[in-house]
Amino acid sequence: MEGVKVGVNEAIGSLKRDGLQAYHLDVVGSKFAPGFDVVDFAGVEEAGAPTTFRMKLTHRVADLPVDDILTKTAVFSIRPPTFAGVVLPAGPGRQFQGVITQFNQLSSSKDETTYEAVLESRIALLKNVKRCRIFLGQTDPEIIEQIFREHEFGAGTSDFEFTLRRDYPKRDFVMQWNETDLDFFTRLARRSGIWFVIRQGEYGEVTHFGDDFTHYERSDTFVAPFRPTSGLESTGAESVEKFETRTKTIAQAVTVRHYNHRKAPQPIDGEANAAPDDKTTWGTPDVWAAGHLSDDQAEWEAQLRHEALLCEKIVYTGEGNVLCVAPGRVFRFTNRALPEAEYGQLVTRVEHAGSRDKTYHNTYTAIPSHLIYRMPLLEEAWPKIHGTISGRITSPDRYKYSYVNKEGHYMVLFDFDREERTGGLTSCWMRIAKPFAGPRTTGHHFPALDGSGVEVAFENGNPDFPYIAHVMHDSVNPDVITSDDRWMTRNVIRTQSNNTLQMEDFEGEEHIKLATEGGGKSQLNLGNIVNAGRDKRGSGAELRSDDHVAVRGGKGVFVSADNQPMASGKQLEMRAAEALLQQAIEQMQAVSDTAKSANAYAAEVEKQRDLLNETLKGLRQAGILLSAPAGMGLVSGDHLQVSASKNLIATAGGNADIGILRKLTVAVGDAISLFAQKLGIKIFASQGKVEIQAQGDEMSLGSLKDLTVTSTNGRVVISASKEVWIGSGGSYIKITGSGIENVSPGDILERCAFWDTVEPASETLPLPQFPRTTCKSCLIDAMRQGSPGVHTS
Repeated sequence: MEGVKVGVNEAIGSLKRDGLQAYHLDVVGSKFAPGFDVVDFAGVEEAGAPTTFRMKLTHRVADLPVDDILTKTAVFSIRPPTFAGVVLPAGPGRQFQGVITQFNQLSSSKDETTYEAVLESRIALLKNVKRCRIFLGQTDPEIIEQIFREHEFGAGTSDFEFTLRRDYPKRDFVMQWNETDLDFFTRLARRSGIWFVIRQGEYGEVTHFGDDFTHYERSDTFVAPFRPTSGLESTGAESVEKFETRTKTIAQAVTVRHYNHRKAPQPIDGEANAAPDDKTTWGTPDVWAAGHLSDDQAEWEAQLRHEALLCEKIVYTGEGNVLCVAPGRVFRFTNRALPEAEYGQLVTRVEHAGSRDKTYHNTYTAIPSHLIYRMPLLEEAWPKIHGTISGRITSPDRYKYSYVNKEGHYMVLFDFDREERTGGLTSCWMRIAKPFAGPRTTGHHFPALDGSGVEVAFENGNPDFPYIAHVMHDSVNPDVITSDDRWMTRNVIRTQSNNTLQMEDFEGEEHIKLATEGGGKSQLNLGNIVNAGRDKRGSGAELRSDDHVAVRGGKGVFVSADNQPMASGKQLEMRAAEALLQQAIEQMQAVSDTAKSANAYAAEVEKQRDLLNETLKGLRQAGILLSAPAGMGLVSGDHLQVSASKNLIATAGGNADIGILRKLTVAVGDAISLFAQKLGIKIFASQGKVEIQAQGDEMSLGSLKDLTVTSTNGRVVISASKEVWIGSGGSYIKITGSGIENVSPGDILERCAFWDTVEPASETLPLPQFPRTTCKSCLIDAMRQGSPGVHTS
């Protein structure tokens, strides 16, 4: 065996001397590349990663210019050796295209200089682009394609292609968070069940994306024998010399669960068993917050995760020199059947190695090709955001008010986002965290305005599930509480229209102010009352408005000036008011009884008592009670009306004084009763007539003592249409239209200067014409309806 290996090495040396190297590096556009000689190399091809080859090279020229080699497109070739007596290997060898990503000078001598170069697939350059960005309303394949096109893949010597079987849902929001473009699109592929491999196309390398076993690369040439190493066989022919099968128990099924607030309250569950007939599986892992948002996505998520586990159950490892093995290819033995891989082995990884003094060899990893390959999820390497990210609320055209959707969610422009975006289309709709949110439309929500600074957090740290954690002030939008003008003692809620709730804690100036600018300025001030300049205006409580004020209590209103220290009493504590009302009833009862004994009309005291007991006391009915222990004023700059549908009651323990500059009109439907118990009644008119009429009945004037009728500067006229009768002590004078009767039981004494009789004569004075009276019931109805009364003759 050792002699054969020496023979192979000699053959390789012969090829080199003849100008044909077994290993060759060609750097496109480099004038120094033709002078490279490959000393040794090690390379890795793997599904889901760029191909990488690290090579040691020699060159006659030292200090090669870096820009002639670095980042240049290059092709590394492995050519199979041919020499007499050795079977020709299958295929033309392998070529690996990429770019030189590292170029190092290791040593130098007089004859040659040793270099080290790293050749990687062009997608490896995407490791140099690390950023934070967001994608809106795109599928994972669309995002991957966008990244590749941004880096000008699809033209020249680097291309990409998708052969996908499944339909992929559009995602509202996808975030690349402090990841390189390579890591980011690889993560998207892993979580979506998409695998990718680097293939050599007609014009260069191609990054191929697939999601099903129908997209594996198959060929009748992807075969070789399994030929264990022995000292009697040649090593020149391609074969697999060492082969291992490793198996392990995997989960029987996978269950997933996630919560979607748009489909509350139940979590969204999914379960899948991708190998229901497999009796070697055991257990069911439960994955929380897998990222699915619907029942269909849940089932797919569980399926994907179980298929990824199945790819770990049986793993093959082969060592040899078969050049056709490559990730994404189905490889088969020509002389051995694998019971678990009836349709061949799907290669997922290949490690290449070779040198001047060692023949080419490789180690490959594979799985049964009937499985749908899913790259390992590697969730532990996915980015997590455990803090918050700054941003700003956005809206179309800087909308004046809160720009929210029907669910009360907001759009945010992240500060890290460098994309040019239309206002209001800067992110997905985000919920905003609140101190309280509950069922039946309960909660707490102060609308966030365009430009408001926010901090965004993420559910379970997942960058694709943001929500607004809180709103923050900044230099553009300063805090409402600062050290300026001693505002640090105030607690404030203020909206953009200056609707304000302000609570002052400064000692001696404690107050609460509730204010709005709507309809002028309206305020409720409690405690120490100040103006905008902090000048004291008063203390206590003030309800004021530049517009209307209405106080309404559906079960009653109690307004009191009675003291209730430290709010120690009950809301409707009104004992002081009740005592005054009771006192008024007693006073009214006393004067009413006296009036009744004098034949005057008595007051309806029971009505007053009923008002107190049935309505005002404890506000048992919808009444209004005003109470003030030290006095009350009722003033109007214009009219003042006091009206009651039933009784109007007024009592005073002292005087009742009414002063009117013009007329006093009293009109009643039944009767007027005036009664003075002690000091009498005085009715005076400084000017104008005094007229007293009984328009519908008799009039009586009576007095216990003298009754005096005088006229200071005029006549006293007593006139009647039928009879005038004047008498005293049995004597009288009766005057009628037919004569005068003068009667006395005693003497009649006449004293005069002249007395005479002439012919008869008469004179009649005009009597007053009284208006028609009004029907009482009609009058009451008219008063209730606010219409004129009905008159009767």
